[in-house]
Amino acid sequence: MIELHDKYPAYVNDCFMNHTIFHKALKEAFEIFSNKGVAGSSSVKLLATGDNILKKVGCEKLNDEATEDTLKKVVKLLAYISDKDLFVR
Repeated sequence: MIELHDKYPAYVNDCFMNHTIFHKALKEAFEIFSNKGVAGSSSVKLLATGDNILKKVGCEKLNDEATEDTLKKVVKLLAYISDKDLFVR
């Protein structure tokens, strides 16, 4: 989800001249996507599992700067979640 969130706003900026309608459509798409279940688990639960978010593939831990950057991206994704209480729990 983080990779998609990094990728598609760049398309809106570069290909669609930063038009507000495309930003709105992208926001709505992420809201729908972020609130859907994935493999029997909600996206909220997946975002809440800090161990999975803060580890790279291959069990290599992120450095402090990369960890902070990842956490900032997760916070941005939380803006799309409708059930924030579940994330807090």
